[in-house]
Amino acid sequence: MMRRWPNLLLIAILTLGLWLGSLPVRAAAALPRELQQLEQHVERLQSLVDAEDWLEIRSYIHGPMGLTRKTLTSLANTLPQQQKREMLRLAKEMGRSLEELDFAAKAYDQPEVEAAQAKVRKTLQELKALFS
Repeated sequence: MMRRWPNLLLIAILTLGLWLGSLPVRAAAALPRELQQLEQHVERLQSLVDAEDWLEIRSYIHGPMGLTRKTLTSLANTLPQQQKREMLRLAKEMGRSLEELDFAAKAYDQPEVEAAQAKVRKTLQELKALFS
């Protein structure tokens, strides 16, 4: 009987290690593709803000990020009612933040650009929190 304990303990430790090792994969898979893509866009936008590339910021907002509000609204329609309401609120907030960022970049106003980008990042975090 005493010889079985080390074997059982080893199996339990290996099982726990495998389960813990698979957790990050599950968390990443739980985030919808649309939010993963939005996260990449926000990171790219941050690099443009850091470079103070005013024209490219505006082009990126109107180009690759142009359908962000529509995409988030479509994603909201697949959610339960309570989550849907919050998602729609955050979609509107993301749209407003991107508009503020666009206007600030048009005015070459770095402090306002950074403030608007901070709102974009904060809204993204709130969106991701809905799915965690």
